Amino acid sequence: MRWKVALIIMLLALLQMRPLYAQSEYAATLEVLNEGVEVQRAGTSNPIQVKVEAIVGVGDLIRTNASGRARITFFSNGVDTELLPNTEYRINQFEVLGESYNISAEVLVGETVQRLERLLDSNSSYDINTPSMALVARGTEFRIRVGDTGRAAMLVSKGVVKAGEADETADVPPGFGIRRDVDQPLSDVVQATDFDTLDSALDGCHGTISVNGDVSLNVRLGAGLGFPRIATVDAADITQLMGKTEANNWYRIDFRGGFAWVQTPTVNINDDCAGLRVFPADYGPEDISLYQSLGNPLSDADLLNVLPTPDAIQTP
Repeated sequence: MRWKVALIIMLLALLQMRPLYAQSEYAATLEVLNEGVEVQRAGTSNPIQVKVEAIVGVGDLIRTNASGRARITFFSNGVDTELLPNTEYRINQFEVLGESYNISAEVLVGETVQRLERLLDSNSSYDINTPSMALVARGTEFRIRVGDTGRAAMLVSKGVVKAGEADETADVPPGFGIRRDVDQPLSDVVQATDFDTLDSALDGCHGTISVNGDVSLNVRLGAGLGFPRIATVDAADITQLMGKTEANNWYRIDFRGGFAWVQTPTVNINDDCAGLRVFPADYGPEDISLYQSLGNPLSDADLLNVLPTPDAIQTP
């Protein structure tokens, strides 16, 4: 009689571990890589500490603390998500229809690595949402970082990921990244393989320009002498550099609400800079409609009015 009771208890336990398999929604395996992982089951308020492994499904919220790391495996042939420390991640959808599947999750805060070795057909989808950006992947590997303010950043190492919000989208290829703040436009797609480089490429780096004497630099609409001069600037007034060209010593600077370019052979970049964004030679022109103090948009007449006189121009 005792063995019958034990068998019934075991069967009930197995059914509780896999309730989603009876539906179109499947369960995934949560593996603890570093201790400090908990799961808050869908519809509950008390999280459960996970020591080794657990089954997770739709609606479950997985958290890692300052030392915790975990891996969620959806398919054994290569669809998984790694959660780094201080991350909150929720599974919103996991459906399998024959050879097709639909996975949707959200990264609320923290950092994750997504790997998709199982190919997605035309009926499959893999979507990740963040507080500020939605991501759609197809056969790829990419990393997501979400800050406390909701700022989301993404780096792609394999495949292509479509990033966007509402009607604004951008395709991000391998070796590139993108970023978005809440209620702000998408950033440019820039070359980066780590988040420090992504931030430096988009935010610029502190630096100074060394010149001999009291020299003003020509400010141009693009990175080349063929672009119009729109102003001059004292070298000492330039403290933030937003990019550089591959050659010829042209540097992008913040200019009156937009961007512009100066040429100089000597620049000192702070050591904490992960690397300036690199632009092709002769990049330009910049968007003159951003120049707030010169009118919006800037007309040809406005340009002529702000062109420096020959007496005010000094080299380079």
